Amino acid sequence: MAPETVLEHLVHVLSAEGVTADEGALRLLARAARGSMRDALSLTDQAIAFGSGQLLEAPVRQMLGAVDRSYVFRLIEALALGDGKTVVETSETLRRNGLNPASTLEEMTQVLQRMAVCQAVPQAAGADAVDPDAADIARLGALMPADETQLLYSLCLHGRSELGLAPDEYAALTMVLLRLLAFKPVGALAAHSPGTLAEKKTLKQTVEATAGVPAVVVKAAVQPAP
Repeated sequence: MAPETVLEHLVHVLSAEGVTADEGALRLLARAARGSMRDALSLTDQAIAFGSGQLLEAPVRQMLGAVDRSYVFRLIEALALGDGKTVVETSETLRRNGLNPASTLEEMTQVLQRMAVCQAVPQAAGADAVDPDAADIARLGALMPADETQLLYSLCLHGRSELGLAPDEYAALTMVLLRLLAFKPVGALAAHSPGTLAEKKTLKQTVEATAGVPAVVVKAAVQPAP
């Protein structure tokens, strides 16, 4: 089932049961259920016990190990701007707070998927006006080119399998994110790394200057056939 359908049913069930529920908490539970209504009800039951009879976003996020999307938005914006320093600093913040790297990549893929839809169909940007993340997703969709959105989505999707192979999952997370900057065109990074651009321009001028120098051709002596 779609997360929106799961959310609607959870609202109906909790209203009938008289349980206080935060909309942000229900959105987290609906996404964590991955389309299974049975899992959604089971997670909701656990969250009620975890929150002492209430469903609030902070306790539910802690129970699920979900990463606050403010970190996700910060990472995507930094990648769109070619700001590697902010990417590394945010990754270190996730490490200090003990937030799950796999959950970070999962949240990023969800945001990037919605960004791609907004880029392909701009009318879809305001389709879910009640979603508090809609404005940020539309803003990031306008900030990042569509091809980079597709590339970053693929990197985050496949990067989750790399986390278990690395000796440090947070270092692996940083490498997955910085991989996008390695594939960015030089022009996209010009405003953020002018020194690198100047070095490449100098190298280009040197190559062009030496291109006009005629090459010395050394002819090998032809040996007569035996």
